[in-house]
Amino acid sequence: MTVKHKPTAESSTSDLQGIYLAALAETSQLLDGGGDPVELLHRIAVRAREITSANFAAISTFDEAGRMERFIYDGMPAEIARRLGSPPVGRGLLGALATYVRPLRLDDLRKHPRFTGWPDGHPDMAAFLGVPIRAANRTIGSLYMTRERGAPPFSDTDEFAGAVLALQIAVSVQSALARERRARVSLLEERVRIAHDLHDGTIQSLYAFGLELEAQMPRPSVDPELRDILRAAVRRINGLIAEMRQYIAMLEADEPHHAPDLGRDLAYVVRQLVPAGVATVLNITAPAQQYFNARDAEDLMFIAREAISNSIRHASPTRIALDLRQTGDEIAFTIQDNGVGFDPENTRKGLGTTTMQTRAERLGARLTILSVPGMGTTVRLAFDAE
Repeated sequence: MTVKHKPTAESSTSDLQGIYLAALAETSQLLDGGGDPVELLHRIAVRAREITSANFAAISTFDEAGRMERFIYDGMPAEIARRLGSPPVGRGLLGALATYVRPLRLDDLRKHPRFTGWPDGHPDMAAFLGVPIRAANRTIGSLYMTRERGAPPFSDTDEFAGAVLALQIAVSVQSALARERRARVSLLEERVRIAHDLHDGTIQSLYAFGLELEAQMPRPSVDPELRDILRAAVRRINGLIAEMRQYIAMLEADEPHHAPDLGRDLAYVVRQLVPAGVATVLNITAPAQQYFNARDAEDLMFIAREAISNSIRHASPTRIALDLRQTGDEIAFTIQDNGVGFDPENTRKGLGTTTMQTRAERLGARLTILSVPGMGTTVRLAFDAE
């Protein structure tokens, strides 16, 4: 919603009505734009910055316990956002808005008792406007607008515009979040169903087939060369069963059921899979994190699980590093270890690697697996940032 001029004391009633009717119409078009929740929230953050003439604006969502689930921003230069790393998690003033039912306007946010300071390199902000987004008698999110130090504070008109925007978007935000949560629950249920089908059907069939082959080996009519072939086939079947059981374990792995957050959920995967004694590094920048919707995050989580699991089972690493960042027109996700590595030319591609490739194709990403014996392995996904 681009407001051509701000209402002033001299503005006529008809002028004010025309300005606000135009603003309401533009916001309605914004909400009709469709797309996943990340896209919707980003459009709202852009609109909040425009209507209040803020330097920086953001929108957060809260879960039913008042914890910040997601933080989507607009106005922060990309190079600064990359240096700042992960987005806020709601421990200070931003999280306090979960308990508010009315807007909070401050001339200098540093004077608020819940202000906890800036991370190194953060622009110095002063004027602050926080507007709760209310639905179903609770605060489901908040709008945040700030101006750099030296800029004028927010006015009554800015606060009114932010409050009207919050009223307009409340139902749409609530609906989008509800759809996302239902989709996530459906994904988890589908994963469990697939795991059960694999265990009760495919694995049992493979196991029975392996037993039939083993029963043939002692027969006197089987010559030694054929017996060696049967023995190798049984080993391959047992290896495939082991891989499928590992895959099933990942499908059934317990996960948070709240909205996906790559910073939080990848840390959960690392804690789940990496044993004590293996050093881990996790770096996720805010610009890259905003790029992915719920389904994308699910695929990235699976690829990370598979890469880490392979490393722990086969590579004996002492360090594993995960990195998700945007550089120029590319977003890259890498999982790197310092383990024993392997020779790609002489290594059979397993079920997990095939599934990683399938998920990468669904994401529209380029998957590269680089490994050198004795020098570790790097799994890299590259996306074109639009």
